[in-house]
Amino acid sequence: MMNINKLFISMVIALTLLPVVASADIYKWKDKDGVLRYTDTPPPYGVKTIEIIGKKATKFPTANPTMSAAPAKAAAPSGAPVSPSALTAEKATNNAGSASDVIAQDVEKKRRQMEEIERKNSAVKEAEAKQKALNCAAAKANYQSYSQGGRVYRTNEKGEREYMDDKGLAEGAAKAQQEISQYCS
Repeated sequence: MMNINKLFISMVIALTLLPVVASADIYKWKDKDGVLRYTDTPPPYGVKTIEIIGKKATKFPTANPTMSAAPAKAAAPSGAPVSPSALTAEKATNNAGSASDVIAQDVEKKRRQMEEIERKNSAVKEAEAKQKALNCAAAKANYQSYSQGGRVYRTNEKGEREYMDDKGLAEGAAKAQQEISQYCS
């Protein structure tokens, strides 16, 4: 009886989650090598979106004359000849539309690049400000250590402590004061 309840609960959960999984977008696109890809994640930037069985799908824009001639051939009745002017007009319409699409995509790409550059610049400035604040705090702590008196030491290259005399303390305090003026302004 317990196994039937577990099975029933598992089935109810699976059936409630099924629409969530089924509603995922499917993307169809060709990669740079011309291989047709079907993915649930969006393709790289510069890929056009098309509809496939009620779902979004994408493909790279291509300048394929057979693709642009297909609508003109489909519009003509079967067996009827297609005039070259109809193909040329269809091709011109497609090229004008694709040219404006390419320009719009280029503008959008440049806008995104500018936003990314601004985002990176602000992140760099923020990191520099944080580092400057840390350097300022360290310089103030060093100055306080040198100026308060007492025994101050440095570790030499052998790892031994060397206690500083009054001259060393004065030099350390002067250096810390320079660092304060550099980092705390």
